[in-house]
Amino acid sequence: MGKFFGTYSRTLDEKGRLLIPAKLLSKGIQHYYVLRGFEGCLSVYEEDAFEKLEAKLEEMDFMDEESRTFIRLMTSSIQELPVDSHGRVLLGRDTLRDYAISNEVTLIGVLDHFEIWDATAYARYNLEHSGNYEALAGRKH
Repeated sequence: MGKFFGTYSRTLDEKGRLLIPAKLLSKGIQHYYVLRGFEGCLSVYEEDAFEKLEAKLEEMDFMDEESRTFIRLMTSSIQELPVDSHGRVLLGRDTLRDYAISNEVTLIGVLDHFEIWDATAYARYNLEHSGNYEALAGRKH
């Protein structure tokens, strides 16, 4: 299972393909799982990390309405993304449109997965939250 770090700017090609940065592309990977993330991004997982996420969802109480709603929203957004021989994935136009992601994207590593953000949305998010860095670090998590 990969560990993902860093920030990378990319432009989708005319077909909606995204070249995964070498530091985020695990050797021999054949596909990723992409799903609805938080704050408007897409979350991308390798199979091992995705299986752990699935296990967490399975632990949730489906009889609880809020849990059931979250499970439905998350699992209905999951897509498998094959990786081509050039290290690219095809992000369908529906996926990009649904999450308001343009051709200019920012990828950020988030430990067990990476996120795909619309570049403008990520710049805004980063600007809004960077000033809280020290305060967030001091919180008990």
